[in-house]
Amino acid sequence: MALPLNKRDFDVFLSHAHKDQAFVAMLDQWLTQKVGLRVWYDARELAGGALLATDLQSAIERCRGILLVASDESLDRGWVKAEYNSAMDERANYEGFRVVALRLGDAPVSGIMRGVTWIDVPASGFDWKTGLAVVRAFYPGEKWPNPVTARDVYISCSWKADDSSSARAVCRHLMDQGFRLIGDARDQKGFGAGDRIERIIKSCGAFVGIVPYRESDVANASDRPYKYFIREMDIAKANGIPRIIVGDPRVRRGDGEDETWLRMETEATECPRGVQSVLESLWDEWRDPPAPQYVFCALDLESEAARAGGPIRHLIERVTGMPTIVGNEIHEDPLHSAIIKKIRDAFLVLADISDDNINACIEAGMGIAVGTNVEIISQGTSRRPPFMLRSLQMPTYKDAIEQVGIVHNVVRPYRRRIINAEL
Repeated sequence: MALPLNKRDFDVFLSHAHKDQAFVAMLDQWLTQKVGLRVWYDARELAGGALLATDLQSAIERCRGILLVASDESLDRGWVKAEYNSAMDERANYEGFRVVALRLGDAPVSGIMRGVTWIDVPASGFDWKTGLAVVRAFYPGEKWPNPVTARDVYISCSWKADDSSSARAVCRHLMDQGFRLIGDARDQKGFGAGDRIERIIKSCGAFVGIVPYRESDVANASDRPYKYFIREMDIAKANGIPRIIVGDPRVRRGDGEDETWLRMETEATECPRGVQSVLESLWDEWRDPPAPQYVFCALDLESEAARAGGPIRHLIERVTGMPTIVGNEIHEDPLHSAIIKKIRDAFLVLADISDDNINACIEAGMGIAVGTNVEIISQGTSRRPPFMLRSLQMPTYKDAIEQVGIVHNVVRPYRRRIINAEL
């Protein structure tokens, strides 16, 4: 049986024909060295010989998604088609498995790959717009409410196949009301000072917990199998966040009160009317989060990257699930103090200090001083950052396509899970 997505070794399986080797080698280098993805690439992963049909499924089962390079050659030989069929099986069995296609030339993709849109590589070659489209394709955003205006609700539940039915029903009902549902990224390793889960919960204006039945009648915060559910609902309570708890009728809390819990069987596929009614009242109960999360972008304010709605800021918002802000969008007085506060409260400060831009350097330094997560990047060749920033690594980029990759690489560890994209 294949591992769940969060436990897999690779982010992307690279499917291609060997005739396209030069293009694919360039693509692999960009994905691994700039974008920061772990790529299953046969030229690297196979000790020798071609990938056998019997090995194909097991290789794809080690990945969270697939990038198919579709050319006349790859489609004619049949390998990409076979890998596409295996990938579609994975997508059917594992929510979140991504299938992305790149088309070279006029390859007849539509006649073979049904249910998948593709990205055309221009005749001039792989450029930053194509690269941006590839990266974004691995972060489905079709169902995402705008992070700038969304009403975020933290969801505490199980996503295991055998006890997640009630959670899915509750989430679908909340989505129908227009909420953006937030969770912790399942393959996240952690970062920054303090507790990541608490910071994410505090960035939401409401909390909904769905407690399944797990062969035990008593739930408490110190013991399995319910301790994480209980700890998260206690964090929400301690921070004054409106809460709704939906628990299986067989589960009772052993170290606190559960009289306000709504009851819904773990196996239920639809919310009971009483649960629906309370969920529908959450829109009025929702309140401004105690600690909204956003990315403060310390950029050259004259650059295209600083433009609201521009490709770089949109990429950051797509990957992290958080809105972005730059200094000239702050209009509070006194401005200096307002900027310091915004930097202090940011979940991440991303500073592009190309040409040692003085404002970006100062804002990055402020972030370090107040203990915020700070990442710096720069255009040009590899070099040491200015003295006050030398505690940080500084990836560099030489052109727009490398900029797309580097920005993704440094912000990806700070992402949150947007559940709307998965249901």
